[in-house]
Amino acid sequence: MTAKSPAIITAAGAAPPRWRTAWAERENDRRRRAYDTETEAWHRRHDHLLRLRIEAAGFLGCTDPRTGLPVELDDGEVVYRVLPTAELVEAEARHVPGLPAPALTVGPAGVPDRPLPRGLRIVDAGVAVVTDRRVAFAGREHRREWAYADLVGLAHHPDAPLTLLHTADGGRLAGLRVPATAAVNVRFYLTLAVAAASGDRDAVAAQLDGLIDAHHKARPVAPLPLGPEQAPLTALRPERRVATVTAVAAVAFATLTASALASEQVDPPQRVEARVNTAVDPPGVVVPFSRAELGGSHTDAATSPSSATAERAGGEAGDAAPTWGPGTESRPTSVPVAGPTGAPSPPAGPPGLAPAPGPASTTATPPAAGPTAAPPPPS
Repeated sequence: MTAKSPAIITAAGAAPPRWRTAWAERENDRRRRAYDTETEAWHRRHDHLLRLRIEAAGFLGCTDPRTGLPVELDDGEVVYRVLPTAELVEAEARHVPGLPAPALTVGPAGVPDRPLPRGLRIVDAGVAVVTDRRVAFAGREHRREWAYADLVGLAHHPDAPLTLLHTADGGRLAGLRVPATAAVNVRFYLTLAVAAASGDRDAVAAQLDGLIDAHHKARPVAPLPLGPEQAPLTALRPERRVATVTAVAAVAFATLTASALASEQVDPPQRVEARVNTAVDPPGVVVPFSRAELGGSHTDAATSPSSATAERAGGEAGDAAPTWGPGTESRPTSVPVAGPTGAPSPPAGPPGLAPAPGPASTTATPPAAGPTAAPPPPS
């Protein structure tokens, strides 16, 4: 007995939930497409094996073309295969471990395009010709021939599009590397040529018969259709999927919005620079200024020298570090500048009157006498 969720238990004869029906449709479509792909690949392999079986039984080589080849053909020599793109490969040592042993085999259906195994190197690139008597290679710098009478056997590498030709003289092992897309046909015609030269053509045909039988047993089977009741409990319902996507989008939007607001609330650092009055009046020149600029009353215009000196000192300090506050203008206040002798400047006159500049005084200005009582008239 299989436990079911209470949410999916429906009455007999009731229509299944929409999400279950949608799951069954999607799953059936996915399985049908996968089956079609496997069937097409199976038919291609089956047709290829049948063609090879026919070639193994009756192919005897081609007499044309006999011109334009990189090697000269002998009388009665026929061509099994021309390899326009081939690379000559040699072993770096006399004995290299991990290489396949020679055998009369057609090879697997597919050959991976992997780099050369360790211990092998590419010597040259050129064109190779497979005939009923030999394998000839012609490259830019090297030429090499393998007569079938001197061969021990062929060794097709399972992990690279490479065929090694073992010779009976015990010399350094060599072979041919071809493009992976042409490796299956090249291996077949190499094997067929060597087998025909040694009288083992029937062995190649029997091997192909075994491959065809195994291929028939591996034919893809059409999948059975699934019903809505077979939907797993973990299948995500469409409405839940939409809700999940909406929730994730809302959380992401809220996070980005909060980050943007936080970055806007942080004021950029401001530079506070002291505004210093760099204008310097020429020596001995008195710059007038109003009482409003000094912040004093009308009676402050006539002050004693000591008070004028204090005001000048305060003004000089203000020039060094001006302060701004209520009742002051937006520009710095100009103050009297002492002459060359350092004597105090005379007080400024009423506002709006600018005395003409003159030479600086060399003596201190006496203090102004205050008002006195008039003498009595003579009797």
